[in-house]
Amino acid sequence: MIAITATISLAAFAILYLRMNRKSSNSIAFFHPYCNAGGGGERVLWTAIQGVQAIQPKTHIFVYTGDAESKETLLSNVRNKMSIHLNPQTIHFVTLSSRRLVDDKSWPYFTLLGQAIGSVILVLEALFRYKDFAVFIGELLNPHARIVAYTHYPTISSDMVSRVQQRHKNVTNSSTIASSKVLSRGKLMYYHALIRAYAFCLSVCDVNMANSSWTANHIRTLIGRDVKIVYPPCDTVALRDFSLESRQKSVLCVAQFRPEKAHATQIHAFKDLLDSHAQHKDAKLILLGSARNQDDLDRVDSLKLLAKSLDIESKVDFIVNASFDVLLHNLSTASIGINTMVDEHFGINVVEYMAAGLVPLAHASAGPLLDIIVEYKGAKTGYHARDVKDFSDRMNEIFDLGEQELLQLRQRARESVVERLSDTTFNEDFLDTLS
Repeated sequence: MIAITATISLAAFAILYLRMNRKSSNSIAFFHPYCNAGGGGERVLWTAIQGVQAIQPKTHIFVYTGDAESKETLLSNVRNKMSIHLNPQTIHFVTLSSRRLVDDKSWPYFTLLGQAIGSVILVLEALFRYKDFAVFIGELLNPHARIVAYTHYPTISSDMVSRVQQRHKNVTNSSTIASSKVLSRGKLMYYHALIRAYAFCLSVCDVNMANSSWTANHIRTLIGRDVKIVYPPCDTVALRDFSLESRQKSVLCVAQFRPEKAHATQIHAFKDLLDSHAQHKDAKLILLGSARNQDDLDRVDSLKLLAKSLDIESKVDFIVNASFDVLLHNLSTASIGINTMVDEHFGINVVEYMAAGLVPLAHASAGPLLDIIVEYKGAKTGYHARDVKDFSDRMNEIFDLGEQELLQLRQRARESVVERLSDTTFNEDFLDTLS
């Protein structure tokens, strides 16, 4: 018998309830507050559901979410934005009313603690609405049950603690706290308390899975035992037939318009490229991604204002909530794929760049550094950078590569990810671990 606790993007209180009680139940439930967000974490969810439908086509799947859109709209978005086709007859959505409690906007102070409390309330709401709640709780409390956790992104990491110790301003550490020794010390105490609680939750699991080496290393540090790496699903098949030649001189970013994605870094780096290297004045920067809410849309407006203030408005294109066809078109025509997020836990977009034939350029940290843009057959598959000037220099270096060298680089990058990372590999590893 198996009980699943998966954190952050794929949190599933009964992800394999079918396996827990196969004889008396023919249903499986996924808990995902933001199933319609359209990011890499959501791709994990929908690919897992696709895998379940492939091996258990008659199983009824319940998705517990805070998204109130109709089933038709939700599944249409999955199909149009991710090209994942699902059987709607066996999928059912249950809308949770307390999702606001896991939104960081609901907790302006002590955000992680507030979200942790909110997630408990949200899961309890889902559990009480689960059709076989009493049976499920009985199975969960069974001393012979196995508990398996899949961590898509750690709630708190040593990197977050390090930034507070060093009083470094970041998305997770405001300038107010970074500038104050007293507040920084208080936040460190708060973080250490959260780490102990988080480590305890993970330590009770029989099996821990993580989506990258970076995430796995953090969990190993916390619990002191092995963690199985299961790379998230990447649609390399749909992208590997794109031509590697005759690409436009454009830099493409595929990422949700969230603050940690650091789109402003890309705009500043692109401005520096145009100012420092006149031969690339015909280049374009394309920012393509989904906007989850009004805050994301406001962020897009701010980025547009930034591009205008730098006098490169005509050189930067914004494509918000694009269809899958529009995504494919840009992946098939752009030259460079960029990701400027610091500590991107994995980086599905970087895998997509490489499969599609773009030269990847990502921040030298976490997943892109350790798992994705790595040597293949003894040669490089892409580039890393750390700051605005570094990204600008690397873009210039890529654009100046000779045609044959560029073609070989793109070919190696594609072969590397197609061989190692795919939807099929994810389903095989993920479902095998749960069997």
